[in-house]
Parts: sequence; structure tokens; C-alpha cells
Amino acid sequence: MHLELPRLSASRAAFLASLAISALSACGGDPKPPPIPDPPVVTLTITEANAAPKVKIRLLVSGCDPVAQTEIYDREVFLKTVPYTSGSMDFELAANELKYTSGLAATLALHAKVTCSDGRSNVSQPQAATFLPVTKVVKDPDPNGQVVTDFFVAEGNGTGVNFIGCGNPTTGVGTLFRVDANGALQQSVAMGVPCNASTVYTDLHPTTNKRWVWTPGARAVAVHQNFTISGTSKPTIFLSSLSMMNNGDALIADDDNIVYRLPHDSGIGAPKWTFASQWPLVAPPLQKGSDVLVAFMKQPEVTTSKVLQIVVARLDANGTGDLVPVSERAILNYNGDFGSPPLASFSPDGTVLYLAFPLGNNQSSIQACRVDVTGCEGSGLKWNSPALPVPLQFVLPYAGGSRVAAIGLQRVWFLNADTGAIVNKDGKSVDASGTLQVVQVQLGRATSPEFYLLNGSGPGELPLEIVAVDSGEKGELFRYEVSSSLSCSVDNDNRLWMRTGNSLVQTLPLADYRKVRP
Repeated sequence: MHLELPRLSASRAAFLASLAISALSACGGDPKPPPIPDPPVVTLTITEANAAPKVKIRLLVSGCDPVAQTEIYDREVFLKTVPYTSGSMDFELAANELKYTSGLAATLALHAKVTCSDGRSNVSQPQAATFLPVTKVVKDPDPNGQVVTDFFVAEGNGTGVNFIGCGNPTTGVGTLFRVDANGALQQSVAMGVPCNASTVYTDLHPTTNKRWVWTPGARAVAVHQNFTISGTSKPTIFLSSLSMMNNGDALIADDDNIVYRLPHDSGIGAPKWTFASQWPLVAPPLQKGSDVLVAFMKQPEVTTSKVLQIVVARLDANGTGDLVPVSERAILNYNGDFGSPPLASFSPDGTVLYLAFPLGNNQSSIQACRVDVTGCEGSGLKWNSPALPVPLQFVLPYAGGSRVAAIGLQRVWFLNADTGAIVNKDGKSVDASGTLQVVQVQLGRATSPEFYLLNGSGPGELPLEIVAVDSGEKGELFRYEVSSSLSCSVDNDNRLWMRTGNSLVQTLPLADYRKVRP
């Protein structure tokens, strides 16, 4: 008798099949899928930025062999791909490869994105830097050496630029140094003038080939281009101002309101003439043709109020001995006191005296008074400036006399010298950053409208920030701050040179910066 085997139910068959699969697995069947590899580790380091021709970066990638693509970003902005292969590799970002979306100098946050050949990718941590593109950087071979003195002037042009600055070596004697564009010392001469943040260097006179170097509250010396000293003020004269005459002599004023004409070849101290003012001087004396203009405060002989006068006296520039004025003209009557003299500066041609007076609520205003008309009104008043919302520290004509800079503690306005109108872009002042103050300014050559603010923590302190203005109408061009200190000068081609820390930097022509900041 034949018996048919019973059929398995569907549920029982499925159960047996699962047992079979488990048995196969236990006996070396299909393996589990491999774990997903970790993403690559990407490290980006900025090895050189700040003020430099290029941004230098270093990349290191591990866990990715081979690398299919490496991209560099500034925040979310793609910059370029670089040909990374393996190990630690160095790359450069050229100035024209950056987008300057954060302005000049560029505040960067760079990172790299790496993609492996198998599709895995990762990004590095962002690295911050400030980058100001420049033409070149000169460093001292000694890691602790400084290429130029803290403050300096540039002379010459092209590849023949030298740098002259005053320093106090271990001897403690103020010494003038000249170095070339590679930082090599060319000449030095002991001057006997203390060197500090206030030391001033005049331009080289085109005929005498001499410049005056002087420190307020101390002395002045005339130094030939060959580094010989030919004129020195007496050590008993404590200078408050100095301006160069047409023939290279110096007009100096001291703290006792005495004006001297000091020849550039007089040896020590024999002035050609002296003018002793019994009234406080308000502006540096200025030569105009055969005259020397001297401005001072004076109280009228008969007065029943606090009325004072601003008087401009004319002296014989070619006189000798103790001078008396050839003429005096009261160009302004105003209410004030001798303890608060107005800020004042002559125009370069000597036709106008700019006077800054305080207004209420910490405001200020500038009057432009003609020096050849009595009373600063009618034809004698050239203009009154708009009210400026800060007390002023200085009034400075520049750009060949076509502009007047009104300088506050932190804010600067530029005025049209013909009308007194504010020419700043959008009428807004150019300001120092944060709590920094304007401690110095640097002008462009001759009629150039370029103007540089040097900002520091306070008077007498080394600057920490430079703000460049190529013209008042265009506004701020670039702003660059360092953690150490900086200073600057312009050469005969009007190219800007900066000391940043211990290095010397030649910037790009300002027109190149303007291309990326319209």
C-alpha cells in the first residue's frame, strides 16, 4: 500500500527556510556589509598673510587615498582648486584670487574642502587672517632685527628708495640712520636730538640738499643728504614749531612765543634774527615772499569785555637782529581767553588763516579769514565751515592747499579750501577704529589728495592702525590694524611704505586698491 507524504504548510516551510539560512550563515555564508570608512581629516594652516604679496597656506590630508579634488573657500565663497596629492603641501592665494567681500584689508576665514576618489569628503576648521595685498615685504636677516626705525621718511623712487629715521641706540644719543630698500645700513650720524614719536622730518630742500629734523620741546638740526650736520638750534630753545623757508633756513618758534630765523649753515645756534612776541602765538610762522607771517592772540588796548583779537604781523624775512613788525592787522575779534587759543594754520600761499573755534555741545567750526583784510567779515571772510560734531585737535591744509583737514580725536573731515564745504564721501567722517585715536597723519606728495590716518591708543603712543584715503570724495580706501605697531611714509613716486612690526612693506599703488573698492 502506498502512502503519500503530507505537504508542509506555508508557515512551516517559511520557518524551516529561515533555519536553513541561519545555518548557512553560521557555517561561513554571505558576510555582513563592511563598515563605512571615516571621512578624511583635513588641516589648513595660514603660514603667511597680513601685509604680504600673497596668502600662503599649508594643507595636510589623511585618510583619503587618493584625493580627487581640493577646494579653498573664504567662508562660503569659493576661491580656487589646488592640486593636492599627498603629505604636507604649500599653496598660495594671489591677491586677485580673493573676493574682498569684507573690504580692504580683507578679513579672511579660510577652509579647505577635500573630496576623496571614493566620494567621501570633509572640510577643515576655518582659519582667520587679515590680508592686505602689497608689492613686497623686506625683513631683517636677524629675527629680532627691525628694518627701519619706528618712524622714518622715504626718499628717492623706483629701486633707489632709501629710508631715513631717528633712533636712540644704546648710547642714548639721538642718531639719524639711512638704510636702503633691502634694509642694509648705509649711513648714520649722531644728532644730539632726542628721538620719539613726535620727531618731525621736513622734506629735502631741492637746492641745499638738506632737511631739518626736530623734536617738539627739544632741538632742531639741519642734516645734509650726505649725513653731515650744518645747523643746530641752541639747547636753551625748546621748539614748539618749525617750518622751512624758501632758501632752506628754518623758521622756529619756542614755548616763550619767540620766533627765530635759523640758517641751515650756522653751526650751533646763531639765529639771523629774532622776533619776541608779547602775545601767545597761534600758528606756525610762514614765509610769504619777502615777509614772514606771524599770527598771535592780542587783547585790544581798550576793552570792557572778553574780546580778544587774532593779529597777523608781517616781519622782514631778510632782516637782522631783533625785529619789530613791518605791519600788524587784526583779522578777527572774538570772545575768548588766553588759556584757550584757537587752533590755527596758514594756507600754503599765506593768503588765508584757518581758525577753529569750539561751539556748544562739543561742536566746532572753522573760519577762513583773509590775512590782507581787517576783520573776518564781508570780503575778509572767505567762508565758515558747517558745524562739526566734535572738538578739533588740529587744522591742516593739504593737497597743495586745495583741501583742509579738520582733525578730531577720532574723526576727520575734509573741506574744500575754496568754499569750506565738506567733501567726505556721503558727508561722513573718516574715523579711527573702536577706542583708537588719531595720533599722526601722513600726507601724499605735493598736490596729491592722498591722506593717511595713523591711529593709536593715545598721544605719544605708537600707531596700531592706518586708514588710507586716496581722496576725500571717494572716502576710505583701506584700513589695516596690527597687534604690534606701524608707521608710514611716501617716496618720491608717491608710493606708500609701511613699517609693520619689524618688517618694511611697499604697498600697491593706491589705484590698484581702488579697483576692488569702487
